[in-house]
Order: sequence, then C-alpha cells, then structure tokens
Amino acid sequence: MTGTIVAPLEAGELPDVAAIRGLRLDQLLFVTTGVLVGIIVGLLASVAWVSTNAQFEETSGRFTEQVQNQATELGQTLSHTLSLTSATSLRDNNYAFLSEVARSIIEDNPNILRVQIYDADSQLAADSSPDAKLGTTTERKPERRWASALYQGKPIIEYQEPINYGSQSGQGVVVISYSLESLQKQLHELETSKQESLRRNTITMAGLGLGFLLVAGVLVAIQSRRITRPLGVLTSKVMQLAAGNLSARTEEVRGAGREVTTLGVVFNHMAERINVLLEDVRAKAQLERDVSLARTVQETLLPGREGFQAGPLRIAGLVVTADACGGDWWTRAALDERRVVIGIGDVTGHGLATALVATSATSGFAAAMTMRPPAELSAQLLISSLNVTMAHVGRGEHQMSSALAIIDVQTGVIDYASGGHPSPIVYNRLSRQVASLPARGVLLGASASSQFASRQAQLRPGDIIVWYTDGLTESRDASQKQYGTQRLANALQANAHLSAEALRDAILADARAFSAGLKAQDDITVVVAEFSPASP
Repeated sequence: MTGTIVAPLEAGELPDVAAIRGLRLDQLLFVTTGVLVGIIVGLLASVAWVSTNAQFEETSGRFTEQVQNQATELGQTLSHTLSLTSATSLRDNNYAFLSEVARSIIEDNPNILRVQIYDADSQLAADSSPDAKLGTTTERKPERRWASALYQGKPIIEYQEPINYGSQSGQGVVVISYSLESLQKQLHELETSKQESLRRNTITMAGLGLGFLLVAGVLVAIQSRRITRPLGVLTSKVMQLAAGNLSARTEEVRGAGREVTTLGVVFNHMAERINVLLEDVRAKAQLERDVSLARTVQETLLPGREGFQAGPLRIAGLVVTADACGGDWWTRAALDERRVVIGIGDVTGHGLATALVATSATSGFAAAMTMRPPAELSAQLLISSLNVTMAHVGRGEHQMSSALAIIDVQTGVIDYASGGHPSPIVYNRLSRQVASLPARGVLLGASASSQFASRQAQLRPGDIIVWYTDGLTESRDASQKQYGTQRLANALQANAHLSAEALRDAILADARAFSAGLKAQDDITVVVAEFSPASP
C-alpha cells in the first residue's frame, strides 16, 4: 500500500533547492556549445589568416627576388656593355659622346634613373644628369659590384662595372642606378591585395562562425529541451518522493538518451524498493514493540535478581537471554510454611515465539500450584500438569525441558522430577563432595499423555544445589570448545564460600570469561539453592 506519509524515514526537512545557484542544464549546454563553436571558428579563422598571409608573403618574396634578379641582370648587362663601348671614348677623351650615350640609355630605359662614367682617376667623365658637374672626383674602386642606395629620395640599386681602356692610372668605372620604385609600387599593390583578401576571409569566417553558432544554438536548444524536460520531471518526482509521496513515479522517457531513460527506470525501481523497505521498517518496528512487550511481561513473571529466603534455604536465580526475549524461565514460591517449590525450564529455540511459549508455561505452572491444596502437590503432579500445558500451548511445534523440586525446609527432604533437563549439581561445603540429582523424563509438550515420575533425596547442611539450562554448558570459546559440566563443577567448588546471589553471578561471569566475549548462541539460566540450617 502506497500513499503520502509524514517524514517516512525521518530524514528531516527538505533541502532548499531554490537556493541552489548556477546555470540550468540547457543554459550550460548552450554556453558550452557556443564557446566550443567560437573556439573552433576562431582556430579555423586563425589558420586561414596565417595561411593566406604566408602565401602572400611567399608570393611577395618570390616577386621581389624575381624583380631584383631581373634588375641585376639588366644592370649588369648594361653596365658591362657600356664599359666595353666606353673604353674607346675614354681613351680618346670623347666625353661628350659618353654623356650622349648615358642620356640615351636613360631615355630608352625608364627604370634606369642615372648613368655615370668615371675615368681611371675617379673623375666624373660623363653623367646622364644635366645638373652633374663633370670632372668632380669621387673615390670608387674599379670592381664589379651592386649595392642598394637612394637617389633623389628614391630607392635604387647601383651596378658598377670596371672599364679597362688602357690607362696607366688604372681602370675607369661605369655606374648605373636602377630604380626600385616600380618594384615598390607592385609590392604595395600586392600588400593592398593581401589586406583585402584577409579582410574578406575574416568577414567570411565571421559569417560562417555566426551561422555555425546559430545552427548549433538551435540544435542545442532542441536537444537540451529533450534532455532537460524529462530531467525536470524526474527532479520533481524525486522531490515528491523526498517529501513523503511514495506513490511518485515517472513515465518512461524516450529520446533523451540511454542514461536519462535508465535514470527514470532506476528511480521507479528505487521508489518501489523504498516502499518495500518502509513496510519492512514498519513490520520491524511493530515486531520490536511486540518483543519489548513480551520481554516486559516475561520479566514481570520471572523472579528478580534478589535472593529469596525461606527458613534455612536461600534461593537466587537469573535468566540471561541470547536475544531480546528468551525461551528460558525459572520460578520459586512458597507452597506453605514448610515447603518451597523451585522450577526451571528451557523451551526449544529462542526469540519471540519461544518467549511467548515460555511465558505461557510459567503462567500455567503458577496456575497449577493453585489448583489443589498445597499438601496434595508433588513434583510429579506439577511436572505432569506443566506437560499438559506445554502440549496445548506448543501444539507440537515447541517442546521444553524442565526440572522441578519441592523442598521441605525443616527436614531437608527434596522431591524432584525432570523432563529432559540437565541434572542439577549438588556440592557440600563441609565434605566438599560433588553429586547430582538425576531424574528421567521426556521433553514436555511432546504429548499430553506423557508420564513422569518424581524422586526424593535428603539435603545435608551445607548443600548447594545448582540448576542450569544447557545454554550454560554448551557455550563455546573461540576454538568451539564447550564450557561443559566439569568446568561448572570447578566454578561451583571455587566459589562455594559465597552467598547464593554471589555464587550465581560468579558462575555466569566464569561462563562469559570462557566465551571470551563471543555472542551467546542460546539462553542461559542459573538457579542456586543454599541449604544452611542452624546447628543443633
């Protein structure tokens, strides 16, 4: 049966989930996807920008190298040709012709800005520039070389070629200044084209990035909705379950992923298990209440720890249960001014059912003592009556061992009977002899028609009788060795000087020490009767 209950598991107040801060799952998915797409697009844009820039740089480098090579080749060819043709004019001092040749080269080659010819004395013999002052001296080594320079604020390459015209002073020099303005213009156009291409690529990548982000956002919104909606429903059901609504269940989730579907199935299974566990808790709580009540009733019917004095006879006993309730019992009562009855029993098993049977047997035994006059009661009559009670209460499922004794405190005569119970040990303080009170009989409760007999014995001054259940002698140590009757007899002899209550406690303490703290497997009962009449 399911339903709403108040704090079924005593878990306390529900947590304030509204105080939890942070992004929702759909927001987290959207932000994460947006950042991821942005990073990917940024990386692609960076790669494209670097690749495009590298291509333009490579193209620019190749073009510059090509133009420089062409200029170098042209300059070297012109300078070499001019050095050959200028040798005769220099030798003949025909400087006017050389100037005309220099100017004609300028006119025919727009990329050549200036042509200069120096004689062997480094004097300017010819110059394409009309403003040049011929005859000026400029130190130039007659060697073939080229170098970058400026002419009229423009970048140029100067090509120099030696002229061997047979002068004793050495060689002359031809200098051709090749303009790089065209190259720089083309490089500028190339740079402009590169920037434009990079700009177009950046705009394209930005557009693609925005498009990707838009598509991803739509897909994430759809998918996150498919995932978060069932998660939200599941969260609501979990809160209902935490609030005590054990009927909360979630529908089967599809399309949100195997994990979410599995979570819903597990939640429903968990809710069912909580119902089962709660029913178990309720049943256990009810059982504990029943056990507690049974234990209270049982403790009420059992004698207390205090000793019972009847003339020279002192009796003390105690039941130590293995569980909350036990199947052992004992009793003592005065039948009249002279006689005292002592009973002990051990119902097979232990636990609640056994305790109820033991309690019923105790009540039946107490009732049997009042059904006849005390003078007519005997151990044989009481144990037979107790057997009938056990047969009716146990219904064949429970049987009991029991030992009964009626002691005349004036004469010391003991009338005793047994039904499958261990024989009590008798120890005399004066003679220090150990004996027993053996009696035969079947377990009580097997059949209402079972027959029992009683026996009589004479107690002597100083006699101590110890009745016990088999839980004492069958208790084991860590090596599974039993406590046994011999150790019980030894404990009785060692502590015989004590009072009945102290002797009882000493025997129980010795059994506990023997078991070395191991949990008892059966109930233990010890009853001590000390017969100490006054000396005549």
